[in-house]
Amino acid sequence: MNITRWIAVSIVLSGTIFGLYSYKTSLQQAAAAQGANMPEPAATVTAVAVGTINYQKTMKVSGEVQAFKFLVVNNELAGKIISLNAASGSLVKKGQVLLELDHSEEDARLIAAKATLVLNKQTLNRYIELKKSREISEDLVDQANAAVQIAKSDIAVLTTVITKKKLVAPFTAKVGIHTLEVGQYLDNNSQVLELVGVNDFTWIDFYLPQVYQELELGSMVNIKAMNQENTFQAKIIAIDPQLSRASRHLKYRAQIASSILSLKPNTLISVTAPVAEMTTLISVPDLAIKRDPFGNYVFLLEMDKEGAYRAKQVKVELGDRQANQVMILEGLTSGQLIASKGAFKLFPGMKVYVANAASIDAIAKL
Repeated sequence: MNITRWIAVSIVLSGTIFGLYSYKTSLQQAAAAQGANMPEPAATVTAVAVGTINYQKTMKVSGEVQAFKFLVVNNELAGKIISLNAASGSLVKKGQVLLELDHSEEDARLIAAKATLVLNKQTLNRYIELKKSREISEDLVDQANAAVQIAKSDIAVLTTVITKKKLVAPFTAKVGIHTLEVGQYLDNNSQVLELVGVNDFTWIDFYLPQVYQELELGSMVNIKAMNQENTFQAKIIAIDPQLSRASRHLKYRAQIASSILSLKPNTLISVTAPVAEMTTLISVPDLAIKRDPFGNYVFLLEMDKEGAYRAKQVKVELGDRQANQVMILEGLTSGQLIASKGAFKLFPGMKVYVANAASIDAIAKL
């Protein structure tokens, strides 16, 4: 009884296994037949020929506009302001009197000193005549001469004091904002005015790390104000003879005509400076590069025996980026055809259709 049951179970299992095997075999045969009739996977991309460009590595740093001349004017002597000819923000010329302190006392003493000088000169002349006839001693002539020199000295001291109470612009400049008023009393050595020199040129100071080659005098850098779209060229006019102790950076000064770009001192500005020699490098569009954790790749488009393009994955070493172009340091040579737009769809060995084949052929014939 048990043997018959086991025989029946074995027959059922054998039949089931055979049926499943037959069904799987028929599915595989159907899939193979269907696959033979299906077209090969392919993708359409835009292709570009690998080219070269002249490239110079640059570095963008921040610069600062410097004043042509800057001076904080202090008064040496104390006094009350009696004249003020330097309004806040106004332009003053070289030699212009900016501010005058009260010197009425010195003026009165100067009148007395000049009168004394006249009297002493008259006395000296009279003594000289008397000395010729030996009516007076030589000591009296010497004393009269000394009195003349002392009177001249008094006049010089008073004239100097009056001059020091008149503050004069040492160069053409614009006056900083201040709160001075006529009648205001100033202590000696007070900070009176700030003068910012006016010049035909704008100066920009900036720093570059010591690891880069030193720029030459007369070389050009590109500058751009933070609130402007246009880029201008400025010429290097000075190089600091030593590195900054704090940052180990080298300081440069560039200048540009104020008629082209006029900025206020201490304005922050962007400076793009060359830090390497001009060189020729391979460049490809950024769209052509495939990036993954294992590296960076592009797809070469090579023709097979049937005349169809096939994708070949090539590893490349990337350099700097310029606009939408990326420099290739290693992996490609000029003239090779690579996939650009649509390259992300490709895999090695895939059949490729080139959307711009006509233009590629035209370029190849040139």
